[in-house]
Amino acid sequence: MSNSLAHRFPFRNQTGFTLIELLVVLVVMGIALSIVVVQLMPDDRAILREEATRLALLLENAGLEARSSGRSMAWSSEKTRYVFWKKNNYNDWSRIEDDSIFRSRPLPEGMQINAATVDERPLKQGEKLALSTSAFAPPFRIHMSYATASTNVIGKSTGEVMVQADHLTDNAK
Repeated sequence: MSNSLAHRFPFRNQTGFTLIELLVVLVVMGIALSIVVVQLMPDDRAILREEATRLALLLENAGLEARSSGRSMAWSSEKTRYVFWKKNNYNDWSRIEDDSIFRSRPLPEGMQINAATVDERPLKQGEKLALSTSAFAPPFRIHMSYATASTNVIGKSTGEVMVQADHLTDNAK
């Protein structure tokens, strides 16, 4: 009798995984991998927040540099890049090119500086935001956007520079 069962179910004593079990494991691994990939890819707001934070730190450091050296510095923007300036011995502005910190920086593709204001007065594109050598600086606001997100870099009269919480632009509402 046991011999006849062995002929009817020849695979009964073999161990291993069935095709269904392997497919289920592959599907679960695929779902887990896709979740990890989505979590690791930064979204528009994260990219914008990172670039705005970089700009805020650079502006704050440039202000500290101006105050500690007694030599005026400035910042200006073009739509997709920004530049730092310093006053030379002839009291003219010269673009900072050879400094690893205050060099000209392009923004990531698709990101732009929409507007900048000093004391609530709009700066024209290319116009300089002077960073004061005195203890008090004029307050400023720089509005940046990327895809559906936008944020503001805000400079206070104390020299502190911060990033305002980002929000969705009108196009995304």
